[in-house]
Parts: sequence; C-alpha cells; structure tokens
Amino acid sequence: MTVKQDIEDLKQTIHQHDHHYYVKNSPTILDQEYDALLRRLRELEAAHPEYVTPDSPTQRVGGKVDERFKAVMHPVPMLSLDNTYNIDEVRAFHQRVLKGLPDIPEDSIEYVVELKFDGLAVALTYEDGLLVRGATRGDGLQGEDITANLRTLRSIPLKIDTEPFKRIEVRGEVYMPKKEFVRINAEREAEGETPFANPRNAAAGALRLLDPAITAQRKLDIFIYAVGFLDSNPFETHRELQEQLAALRFPINEHNRLCGNFESTLSLIEEFRDKRKEFDYEVDGLVIQLNSLAHRKQLGETSKFPRWAVAYKYEAEQAVTEIMNIVCQVGRTGSITPVAELQPVLISGSTVSRATLHNEDEIKRKDIRVGDRVVIEKAGEIIPKVIRVIEPSGDREMPFKMPTVCPECQSSVYRAEGEVVLRCVNSACPAQLKERLKHFSSRKAMDIDHFGPAVIEQLVDSGRVKNFSDLYTLKLGEVASLERMADKSAQNLVSAIEKSKLAGLSRFLFGLGVRHVGQRTAILLSRRFRSIKVLQETSYDELEKNDEIGPVIAESLKAFLDRDTNRQEIDRLRELGILMEEQGEAPESGGPFESQQFVLTGTLTRFTREEVKEKIQSLGGRVTTSISKKTDYVVAGTSAGSKLEKAQQLGIPVLDEEALQKLMENG
Repeated sequence: MTVKQDIEDLKQTIHQHDHHYYVKNSPTILDQEYDALLRRLRELEAAHPEYVTPDSPTQRVGGKVDERFKAVMHPVPMLSLDNTYNIDEVRAFHQRVLKGLPDIPEDSIEYVVELKFDGLAVALTYEDGLLVRGATRGDGLQGEDITANLRTLRSIPLKIDTEPFKRIEVRGEVYMPKKEFVRINAEREAEGETPFANPRNAAAGALRLLDPAITAQRKLDIFIYAVGFLDSNPFETHRELQEQLAALRFPINEHNRLCGNFESTLSLIEEFRDKRKEFDYEVDGLVIQLNSLAHRKQLGETSKFPRWAVAYKYEAEQAVTEIMNIVCQVGRTGSITPVAELQPVLISGSTVSRATLHNEDEIKRKDIRVGDRVVIEKAGEIIPKVIRVIEPSGDREMPFKMPTVCPECQSSVYRAEGEVVLRCVNSACPAQLKERLKHFSSRKAMDIDHFGPAVIEQLVDSGRVKNFSDLYTLKLGEVASLERMADKSAQNLVSAIEKSKLAGLSRFLFGLGVRHVGQRTAILLSRRFRSIKVLQETSYDELEKNDEIGPVIAESLKAFLDRDTNRQEIDRLRELGILMEEQGEAPESGGPFESQQFVLTGTLTRFTREEVKEKIQSLGGRVTTSISKKTDYVVAGTSAGSKLEKAQQLGIPVLDEEALQKLMENG
C-alpha cells in the first residue's frame, strides 16, 4: 500500500469514527484508539506534506483567520420565521396555508415538526464534496465567513459524497451543550472573568473568535435542518431531503416528526413543552413547516418570512429565587431604575442574578422587599423581571425608598409631573455619559465597532471623554494605552470611529439620544428636513405639524436643539467631519395611503400581520399599536376585542380582511 493510500484510508476511518461519536453519540472505539489513529495520520502528513488536503481531520483547527471576517452573500436569502405564541395563532397559520392551497385537499397536507434550537444559524457550502465555506446568517442576505471556526466542529463533515450533488449549501443551528456551558462558566468565574449570559451568546462568541483553536476548545455542536441551495433537486418532500442529508453524514435531530394531519402537530406542542427541558441543548419552541416542496413553492414567501412555515415559541420560563439587595442604576437620560440583585438562578438556559424593578410605584404595588422570595420571568426569554412575591421576608417595617440624590454623582433628582421615573438633573453625570456613549456607538446609531463597555468605562473615568465630540479627537497612542488594548485592537477602534463620521443624518439623530426620538422618528425627520441645520431652525409649530411627530416629540426635540451646550456640541461635531445632511434626492409622495394610520386587531387568517404591515407601509401608510383620534382605519380579524369596541365608539371605519384587500388594490 502506498503512503498516499494509507493517508486516505486513515482519513476515511477517522471521519467514520467522528460521525459515530459526534453525530450518532455511539462511539465504536476507545478514545485512546482514536487518538492513536489521529497521531498516526499527523505523522504521515508531517513526513509527506504534499498529501495534506483541506478535508483531513488534522486540518479542523487551522491557522488564524483574517481579523475582520469577510462578507459572504447567500445564494438564497436566509429568511427568519414568523413567530407565534399561542395555539390560536398556529391554527390561523394553518388556515392561511389552506387558503393559499385551495386545490389541495386538507387531508393530503403534511407538516414536518422540528425543535427550534436557541443557537446561531449558519450556512455550509460544499463544492465537489468538499466544505469550502461556512457563514453566519447575518442580515439574511449576507453573513460573515467563519469557515475556519466552523471546521472545528467535529460533527460537521469536511467531505461528503459528490452524488447526487456537485454543489450544495446546507443550513443549521450551532449550539453550545448545556453541560459545556456550565463547565466554561465555572472556569471563567474561577479566573475572575464575567460568565456568559446564556449558551447562545457563548456559542455566538466562540464562532466569531479570531483563533479557531480557542473555538475548538468550546466544544460546540450543530444540527442541520434545511438546504439553501443545491444544483439538482430530485426530491418531492422536505422529509426525503433530510433523509438524504443524514445519509451524507450530516447531523439531523432525532426528534423531527412527520405529521399526516394538522391536529397531530398541535399534540406535539404539548408533548415537547416539558420534554424539551431534558435535552442537553436549549429548545425555545417548535418549527412547523409544510413537507411538500411543491406546496412550499406555491405558497412562496414575503420579504421576511416563508408562508409555508411558522415558529411556535413556548411561554417564558419562571423560577423562584431570593432578593439579596435592591440597588439603583442611572440610564443615559438620567432615569434612575431600581434593580433587584438576586440569588443566582438558572432560567431559560442562563444564570440570572439581576432583574429590573422598573420604578418605585411598581415596587410599592408588588410590595417587594429585600429578603423576599419571588417569582422571576424572562420577558421574551431575554429581560428578567420580578413577577410577584411568594414568600415575604420577616421584616416588613422598612420598605424600599428611592434615593434622594443621584447614586452616581450625588446630584439632585426630580420626578416630572405625570411620570413615574426619577431622574438625575446633572447632564454631566458620569453614569449618564457612559450610557449615552453606549447608545451613540450602538449598531443602529453611529455603529462604532470595538467600542465596548470596558473601553467606555476607562475613557470616562479618566476624564478623557466628556462628550461625543471627544471621541473624534482620540489619538491612536491614547487608545493603545488603555488596559487590555493591543495595538491592532486600538487601530481597529480608531478606524471605526473615523468610519462612523459618514453614518448619515438619521443615525446621527438617533445616536444623540433625544428623549422620545426613536429610530423610526429619526428616519422620518432626516427624510423630511434633510439636515441638522434646517432642524435647528425649524419652529415647534412646524415640527408638530408633521405626521408621527406630535407635541411630545416636537417639544423634546426643540428643547434639545435649542440648548446652548447641545448647539455647541453639534457645531464641534460638524467641524470634526460628522455628516449631518441627508444624502440623495428627497423622496417623492408616499402613495395612496400617505398620512393614513391603521391599527390591526384580532387574529388575521388571510394574511400575516407582517404582510399587512409591509403592504400598508409600501402604500405610504403607517401601522400603529393604539387607537387615537388620528387613526383612519382599524383592521379587525377574528376574536377582536377592546380595540374594536373603541373604534366603534369613536366612529373609526372598521375593515375586515376582504375590505382591506379591496382598499389596497384600489388605493
């Protein structure tokens, strides 16, 4: 036998053992035997480097990747799924499927139900059987090239059979097993490092590390669930396609189910409600999708969601813990928020040690005290909050009181009439400045990458940065001298700050952090007034006349722009090169629904809420969540409640779905 053949045989043998160990969870040899095979392969490849190929198991941990990941365009967009949170919404999805497939008998419609993993979506591209690229989902149209890191996942085959596909892109969810998450956090805490918030964040962070060797140590795993692109498609169903993927040694989750009727999909929702907690990976819901690929093609998709699939998300999990202390934190607008420090407890896959208490009125209403045992919940499985007290502490004589001065700068505090929030009066408060800088540099604002909390903390505490404009005067040497800031990282931050000068007017307006001016309002203002200078010269009355602005936003914006310190700061930012004008020509009239406001209520069956919202906006209208005198139409589905009653009381026209469709068609 030749050396080349010996190497090929070793590679194939190790690939087979990887599949049994990492995919089937049933190893066929001892670890020592596996290590001996891998060691023998390394020795042969070291002696004969001309035979080293990218699909070799020794190449899973490669060299350093580029510091800035390259952008990758997906051949087919990676759409997200429309979420549902109750059985009625799942039934409404099924009704939309039936209406979209009028010629298909209901008893011939099959669904595939799969677990919805709480991980990171990725796409893997194979050409002539070899893994050539792995990318994150990104914005759905393009992601980041993280091939080197994904190659470290041993359940991902580096080479597949070239039959029946010469080129194929498969999609899956990378996750961190629960036991691995616990192990890593224990190590981080022992070393004095901040533990990861949840397994998903830990997995996402590991995949974006610049050193694949560190990624390999995190022991991530993956489930493949779909195909994005393939050069030939002889399959008629999703189930057939997944069976082929399994035959090619891709890890397919064992709990996928084929349902011959819709009612059986509903029973699976209940079956997995508690069963999902037994798995060594986070599951936050189920994905319900049509099995027939022809039916999928017939239904198509919106710009965001496929019409042939929906995600059912389980309700937020709750846990019981004890309040150890109540502290106050200061936000970017000076708001002082009480926060409960908790006995750490695991909930929805992450360890929770803090929860917001919102405001003093909320604390009084729930009668929350230090020492109480309470029920906490993750709103949307993200933000922890205290639901209720279940076991009061013994001492009820000393209720919690909000501070009489700012806990950060000791300045006076005030509570505006009609508000429940206490605020610090000192606009130079270091805590406010840190939060404002976080907001100013965030992705939806000026998008300054590498400008994290640790950097902000040092710059503010040292007095080097006292406002936004100070950021644009930072020198490379100053940044490089910060703790834990390598020369390359410092250069990246300085470059990101320079790049942010061209972020544009709407991002700049949003980044300024004016109260009541959110992202959408900033976009509307930038399109209407075109420059910050024009905005500064616009009167309150002129601002208030604009749709979607109103007196509250107009008053807040005008007060902000008229303040001398803010005018001076804006002037300085302009001198430093910040773009404060809207680029391109002004948009034309918004369409037949221009200036009209719609409110949606009840369960829609003909369309999804997202489809209706997109269509109304494309015709120049606006969809709001509450009814007011400015509301032009209310669109009512089944089970419409108080909003429908209020519309009838106010005499606002009410449309059913058929009437809405006619209105959209006729403009």
